[in-house]
Amino acid sequence: MGNPEGTRDSSARIQITVALIGLLGVVATALISNWNNIFPKSNSTQTVTSSSSAPTAKKPERAAHSSGQLVVRGTWHCDLDTGAETNTAGDFWWEQETDVKRFLTPESGAAFFVVGIRDFDSLRFAELEHFQYSAQRIEADDAPANNLPRGTVVAYRTKQGRLGKFRVADYGRNMTIRWITYDK
Repeated sequence: MGNPEGTRDSSARIQITVALIGLLGVVATALISNWNNIFPKSNSTQTVTSSSSAPTAKKPERAAHSSGQLVVRGTWHCDLDTGAETNTAGDFWWEQETDVKRFLTPESGAAFFVVGIRDFDSLRFAELEHFQYSAQRIEADDAPANNLPRGTVVAYRTKQGRLGKFRVADYGRNMTIRWITYDK
């Protein structure tokens, strides 16, 4: 018969080998999943923006002049500086030509730029400063060619010269918007 002690010795070696392979697998997985944290990419060029030795903080977003959610009823006007629906000229008129033909019509010197479907919060004030705003009315028909479907973000310059943005939260005869108008 075979040596029983030799069998036990061989079995122990196999168990140790399997345990070491398992341990190596765990270490390798941890290393691969945290590779970018362990070995961060370094920039080959470094830009110095301040001569002081104190670290510079990221420039905060501009303060809000007004913000919230608002329902603009069909044929009514909207003042984006105050965040109010009005029955007289505001920053835009939610024009209803027919049950299907609709327009966002700028008023009183306000101007708009359709950004498109985008995450509302990711659109920063610095970007708003560079859009080509227009006082042309924006076609918003209840049809496939609608330029203002639900989820569309629109940047604007109010009649008082403030920049802002709104997102179409709901679209129909009445339009619900989430807006923020920034301080000058």
